[in-house]
Amino acid sequence: MKLPKILLAAGLAALALPAVASADSIVYIDQGNVWSSSPDGARKVQLTTGGGWHSPTQADDGTVAAVQGTGPIVVMAPDGRPLHTITTPMARSGDGGTFAARPVELSFSPDGSKLAYAYLAYSCPPASSCGSIQRSTFYTAADVTEATPVDVYGNQFSVSDPEWVSNSRTLVFGGFGSQVSIDDLGPGDYSQKPWMVPNGDMGDGEVTRDGKRLAVTFDYGANKKLAFFAVKGDVKTEFPPAYPDAACSTTGGDERLSDPSWSPDGSGLAYESSAGIETTRFTQLGADVCATGDDHVLTASGSEPDWGPADPPAAAYVPPAPQVPATPPAGAAPAAGPASPTATPRATARFGTVQATAKALKKGMAVKVTVSAAGKVSVTATLRGKALATGHATAKRAGSVTVKLPKIKKSLKGKRLTLKLSFKGASMSKTVTVH
Repeated sequence: MKLPKILLAAGLAALALPAVASADSIVYIDQGNVWSSSPDGARKVQLTTGGGWHSPTQADDGTVAAVQGTGPIVVMAPDGRPLHTITTPMARSGDGGTFAARPVELSFSPDGSKLAYAYLAYSCPPASSCGSIQRSTFYTAADVTEATPVDVYGNQFSVSDPEWVSNSRTLVFGGFGSQVSIDDLGPGDYSQKPWMVPNGDMGDGEVTRDGKRLAVTFDYGANKKLAFFAVKGDVKTEFPPAYPDAACSTTGGDERLSDPSWSPDGSGLAYESSAGIETTRFTQLGADVCATGDDHVLTASGSEPDWGPADPPAAAYVPPAPQVPATPPAGAAPAAGPASPTATPRATARFGTVQATAKALKKGMAVKVTVSAAGKVSVTATLRGKALATGHATAKRAGSVTVKLPKIKKSLKGKRLTLKLSFKGASMSKTVTVH
């Protein structure tokens, strides 16, 4: 989509701008793999291999998450080094069926503590026509291996394409009469509240970090456009804020328009189009006012851009090559010398059976864990991502060790706690219900 397709306010001309600075990065999909690039395209780094990747997203510190195939979610360092995976559960769909565990449309909270994701499925219930799409949005802590249980944040039926407004609020899209909605994280299904209910459907979109500008997709197929708005009120606190002022929209339809993503300073925009991934920069955006600089094609074969404040990595992570011992010549005696050092086995730790009761928590609950070697162990109990208590112990040898949590006076009966175990760089999580 080139500049002439952006509607400009009467009497305004697009102002010339320097190239977008490379002090931040755009992660995206190109030919089936995750890439990270400076916005001007001067530095591009391929983070994954194998193909089939989709739904890339990044936190402010550059941590990346994406999905290969049907899952699980893979969380990786900025250079693509795998950190851990998150397995998501099957979940109920709006038509009474069940979603398969196939996460899409990932979105990292700015602080990197949480991930939003969506499930999409075509529905064909009995005695009805086929072809409708069931969709739901879910949330999970980002440092777990099993996704946060659905009942912690609820099943947000009929909406998808989540994008964060703050670390505890998202924009979600879809559903007749609630095309652009706001969702505050917390328990309960259908907790989103409509913000914009236009005459035609709006798809995915995003607000700038200062909450002043909104970009969304509008309409379908060959008529699909990008629409821009000047936000009124405080989109981070008001539930919902006032209806925003229309600024402008693209004039030519493009069925591939999707995934608009604002630069950290709110002036630049990356989006997918039939030309690939394009970036542009606004010099003005207000009620009935838009002016932009030149568009730039980042990559003609890319999709799903997500713009963040972290630099692109200097290079991609390269796994160490396996050590292959040399084979001596046939009949030769092995050379004498010091014994070869053995590789240090990777530390492992796992939970034993956990009996979580309100009474035990108030007295200081004991948690049994099994470790692979001597060392320090810690267990933290969290509720909806907030740490409640952390206990420590030292294992004198491999085997079982008991970690006692400090007393938790608050009654937690019926709540779901996440226990996080750390031992010599190894970690795992376990979700328990307090009885």
